[in-house]
Amino acid sequence: MHWNFWNAIGMTLRFKSITAQCHSGMAWRFALPFLLFLVVAVVPAPLRAAQAGNAFLTGADVSYSGYIASHGGIYRYEHKAVGLIQAFKQSGCNCLRLRLWHRATAMERRKWGRLGTLNDLAYTLPLARKIKKAGLYFILDMHFSDTWADPGHQTTPAAWRRLPLPQLRLRLKAYCRRVIATLRNAHAMPNMVLTGNEINNGMLWPQGKLWVDHHARWGRLASLLNAAIAGIYAGSGSHKPEIMIQVGDFSYAPEFYRQLIAHGVHFDFIGYDYYPYWGGAIKNLRLRLNKLAAVVHKPIIVAETAYPWIDNAYNADWKAKPGMQFPFTPSGQAAYIRSVVKIVKALPDHLGRGVWWWGAEYNSDQSAFVHNPWSYRSLFDEHGNALPAMRILGAAARNIEK
Repeated sequence: MHWNFWNAIGMTLRFKSITAQCHSGMAWRFALPFLLFLVVAVVPAPLRAAQAGNAFLTGADVSYSGYIASHGGIYRYEHKAVGLIQAFKQSGCNCLRLRLWHRATAMERRKWGRLGTLNDLAYTLPLARKIKKAGLYFILDMHFSDTWADPGHQTTPAAWRRLPLPQLRLRLKAYCRRVIATLRNAHAMPNMVLTGNEINNGMLWPQGKLWVDHHARWGRLASLLNAAIAGIYAGSGSHKPEIMIQVGDFSYAPEFYRQLIAHGVHFDFIGYDYYPYWGGAIKNLRLRLNKLAAVVHKPIIVAETAYPWIDNAYNADWKAKPGMQFPFTPSGQAAYIRSVVKIVKALPDHLGRGVWWWGAEYNSDQSAFVHNPWSYRSLFDEHGNALPAMRILGAAARNIEK
């Protein structure tokens, strides 16, 4: 808690003592507005917005930011070096996401040793604390793997690979409980947890693989998701995080979520990833999200998206794809995210609840990332300056047309 919160509590108690000496009905008629003012005034604006039930959550996955900042990468907002978290906060964005891998295998240490970061809990924890300290809504993306998990890769952590399904469920639940309890005890409790990353085809393969010999094993996947959710709740204490189940862009999504609900999986948010490189023209996003809203009728967030801000050799393959209707410039990138936000906000029954960028922290100003294509689809230019697209996201969180 911030010091000014406890200071306000003290002021409130003193005020209550004074008013108790007056006629109770008359005193509290005047006291209540004052108390409400205190509560609203002392909580940081981004945190107030993020905790509101109808908030529009905008931000990004920034999982590499710790490494980049520690190796000389600079993040600027309005050409002032402020750091990544403050850049997002000053823009008006209200949330940030971090991915979490189980633990690094020897192969992963060799593969990613040059970067010096493996997205494990030891690396993620200090970043999570900084996000929470800044008053932002913190999203934890649990990959349930020792490396990247996506629709084509859901490799079970090495320590769990020989476990039969019943034991795997127990280990998964215990792991989730330990992770969440560790974050909670470190004052870095997630506001939302993703149970797996892009689990179109299941997770924790082969036990949790959804499609086997063209048959869907919904019961197996549901049992693993419920084990993870139970562990998250067990580790969270009295304040339960919201649960998102995230998929990559695919037309089968409405049936996927309908089946999970039918098999007893209880979750709060749909996470839908859309990149025009894979998903085609932006009109496809509108059609698929509206169908998803009609069939499943749960809050929807575009949990990952990105678009180039420069037309260079690193983006040549994206330019060759159909559906790239916006120029590869800072203003073109801004126009792209403005269109995505408009589509999400237009979903019926207030079901469109946010847009998150992926790879926002990639920074070509940092030597290890200068040749990485995602550095040219991030939200920072070659000098580490925040691009206009970040301001569009910030304005969307504040319901400002920009």
